[in-house]
Amino acid sequence: MPYSYTRIYKFSPPGGMPPESFNRLLVIGGAILFLFVISLTLQSSSSLIGSAFYYIFLVPVILVSLTVHEYAHAIMADFLGDPTPRRMGRLSLNPLRHLEPVGTLLLFFAGFGWAKPVIVDPANFRIPRRAMLSVAMAGPLSNLLLAVFGMGMLKALAASLAYFTLSANATLLLYKFCETVIVINLSLALFNLLPIPPLDGSRVTSYFMPGKYQLKYRQFEELAPMLLLILFAVGGLGVILSPAINLSFNALNDLFGDPLREVGTYLLRFKSGGMQY
Repeated sequence: MPYSYTRIYKFSPPGGMPPESFNRLLVIGGAILFLFVISLTLQSSSSLIGSAFYYIFLVPVILVSLTVHEYAHAIMADFLGDPTPRRMGRLSLNPLRHLEPVGTLLLFFAGFGWAKPVIVDPANFRIPRRAMLSVAMAGPLSNLLLAVFGMGMLKALAASLAYFTLSANATLLLYKFCETVIVINLSLALFNLLPIPPLDGSRVTSYFMPGKYQLKYRQFEELAPMLLLILFAVGGLGVILSPAINLSFNALNDLFGDPLREVGTYLLRFKSGGMQY
């Protein structure tokens, strides 16, 4: 059976970095630094604050979330009997194993990106179709767990405000970090569940699709990446995903006892003049 690909981004141990990883890091880091300096020179002082938030919070959260997503794919494949990810050094949380220059640059400067895919050999699975379904679902589920963890951090922040006095700036900063973790991981989970190849949702759709439609769906795989690019270019992905992300965020917030309202109420005390910055 031919090799199959799953969207996995991996990282190696800190010590003994392979030369190719180090060279890739130098190329990507140099390009990012060069473009970053240019972008700073073209921005006004007000937009610099937004850029600082983007690079300090958003990009690291995306990188970590992608890493966990792809590591979940790899660890599930390894657990189910395919040694390919382990043999290729993909059972690692080191992003350098998975950085792809163009995808990484787009992540920093366009808000989306990708890494090198991990190779999975279905022939190593005892029940290939079911195993590939499990491998595909592992990624989105890992992001859902990270979103739950982010909401747990927001709940802990809300609970701590009853015992500790934090400045409005510190409270807002912590809130923004928790919100970023939640929204990014809900976005990744829901985006990857879209039934469009090569996303994880296409594996799920293919598994449950009646056999008579399988051939037509495989033919659709050739055009699907172009469809994704068109949807992204015209803003269609936002139209599709935003309602689902908002609904999921609100459901998690309600599940944890509405910490969003608790933090918002605390911040309103500063605006009303009852507390000082």
